Formats: sequence, structure tokens, C-alpha cells
Amino acid sequence: MSIVEQRMSLRALVGGVAEDARDLVRGEVALARAEVEQKVDRVTAGVISLFGAMMLAYAGLIIVLIAAAQALTRVMPDWAASLIVGGIVLLVGTILAGVARKALSPSGMIPNRTMRNVEADARVIKERAA
Repeated sequence: MSIVEQRMSLRALVGGVAEDARDLVRGEVALARAEVEQKVDRVTAGVISLFGAMMLAYAGLIIVLIAAAQALTRVMPDWAASLIVGGIVLLVGTILAGVARKALSPSGMIPNRTMRNVEADARVIKERAA
């Protein structure tokens, strides 16, 4: 085989590898896109189901609270029963709002564990480079 033929076959080989790599990357991207779309559809259906369940639970909670107030009216005036049940619900709601506010605070959003890992990685890289 002559040098010209070797160069031509080497070019064809490198070109074929590049084309195969491009096809592989395109296939992987298409697979990733399809998988993400499938997961987004699943999450969307889950969120819709969760919203419906929460609405039903809310309606059930209101019915239970009305029933609790009606049960208390047997031993006290209507206004007092409603005030007691409403006060308890307000107290529980305030506690839950405080917990949610703390969870959603900016300081709660900082990825502390990731920051510690990055700092440790940087420290190891500096030690090995020295």
C-alpha cells in the first residue's frame, strides 16, 4: 500500500470516527430529551393529582371544623364554639407558616454541603499541586 493510499484510508478512518461520534452524541441528546419530556409529563400529572387531592382535603378539613364547632355548641354558646375552633385553626396555621417561612428563607437555600465539598476538593487540588 502506498503512502497516498495510507493517508486516504487514515482520513477516511478519522472521518468515520468523527461521524460516528457525532451520531452517538446526537442519539444521546435525543434520548435525554425524550427521557426529560417523559419525566416532565409524569411530574405534571403528579402535580395535577396532588392539587386535586389537596382541594379535597381542604374541603374535608372545613367540614370537620364545622362539625367540631357544632359539637361544642352543645356545651357552650355558638359564638364561643366558633371562636375556640377558629382560634385553634389560626394557631396551627401560624405555626405552619413560621415553619414554611424558615424553610423558604434565603439562608435555607444555600447549598452548604455542596459548598463544603467544593472547598474540600479545592484544598485537595492545592495540596497535590504543591
